Amino acid sequence: MKKTLFTIATLTGLAFASLSNAQDAAATKTDDFKPSGNVYGYVFGDYYMKSHADSLNRGGGNVQYRGGIPQNANAFQMRRAYLGYDFNISKQFSTTVLLADEAGPNNFAGQPASTPLLIANNTGTNVDGTGSNSMYLKYAFLKWKNIFKNSDLIVGQYSTASFATANGTEPLWGYRSIERTIMDMHNNDASSDLGFSLQGAAWTQRNAKDSLKPTFIGYIAQVGNGNSAKPETDKFKKVRFNLYVSTMQQKLVVGAYGDYNHIKLNDGNRVNQEQATSTMKLYANFKTEWFKIGAEIFQQTNKNGDIISKNADGAKDTANGVQQGVSLFLSGRIINHKLNYFARIDMYNPDANYKSANTYSATATNPTGGNLTYTTFYKQTFYTLGFDYTPTSRVHIMPNIWYNKYTAMMGSVGGKTLSANQKSGYDLVPRITCYFLFNSSKTVSNNGMDN
Repeated sequence: MKKTLFTIATLTGLAFASLSNAQDAAATKTDDFKPSGNVYGYVFGDYYMKSHADSLNRGGGNVQYRGGIPQNANAFQMRRAYLGYDFNISKQFSTTVLLADEAGPNNFAGQPASTPLLIANNTGTNVDGTGSNSMYLKYAFLKWKNIFKNSDLIVGQYSTASFATANGTEPLWGYRSIERTIMDMHNNDASSDLGFSLQGAAWTQRNAKDSLKPTFIGYIAQVGNGNSAKPETDKFKKVRFNLYVSTMQQKLVVGAYGDYNHIKLNDGNRVNQEQATSTMKLYANFKTEWFKIGAEIFQQTNKNGDIISKNADGAKDTANGVQQGVSLFLSGRIINHKLNYFARIDMYNPDANYKSANTYSATATNPTGGNLTYTTFYKQTFYTLGFDYTPTSRVHIMPNIWYNKYTAMMGSVGGKTLSANQKSGYDLVPRITCYFLFNSSKTVSNNGMDN
């Protein structure tokens, strides 16, 4: 009996020892992952001179050299500085935090006293109490990789799908250091928001001819505050969705984007009408080894965004404001990985529903109200072209031209015919832009033809 008990105890001990060794081996295999991080960022800025200024100081939103920068003004300016950190917590979880300095155009004390508000609007949005540039938290999110097959969940302050995410129009354009995309330029959406984002591949071709990356259908679904990097101010949320296809061995990207944001239920300033904003956008980009060409077209409807006075007694009514825009962009190589060219043209209409017979007290693009005139209703046509010298892939020196034309949408105001300068004007800015990136393993984005 003792021998039998001894034999059983020995076999049991060996079994537990074998199981323990197997568990240790499995743990060792699992623990092969080592947490790691990466500091990264980029900076771009210019030396510019405003060689011609619009006589009516038109331009708004994110239009870089809008009214308030006088003719012949010149300056060195840092338009953006990013400092970020990625940290891989485990095989499934990673996190990103990014600080940004994105000050606006310089302030010129010599601007005529008749336009003090225009000066104030051009000091930039990210300055401290002394007027110095300051940084803010632009991105801070946790990514759960492969929460289900081919899909990642992001929670926190993330890039929005309207133009800033992978396979969106900003990285496809590739020259954010030169100018924002058309929707960003006219404040149709922000590049970041707080909420959650589910993104990934809805379908992947296993046997694609491209040996580097397969052809796929990607998607991004997001729900956020709709208030960019600022704290939430209402109970409503903004929903965004982007669906895109990468095909022809990764040469062609075609996408469709949409969003909806219910802003207010009732507001006395809007004659007790509900307000909502919805956007639709289509875009495409074709890239070869030596050039790429792309386009985007969008329409944003601002429900009850315009306040109009229809009757002689001053009774107010509302109408939908409809913003529309088309952007065409091109870039290519002159000397492989050393010298590129780029060009772009945007055509923007602030209100396709504008009617000259109406008297407007506020619009979706000018919500402050007041007596709106030809300075409110004008179309914009933006041009840029230049060269991109890249002594190394992370350093760019880019001489370029920035040009924005303003065209009044009415022929007369108050029975008076508009002058030539009131009907049409422009801002012209020659400049030299410098753009450099610093990182180690992080993929380079917005890197011209080399992205």
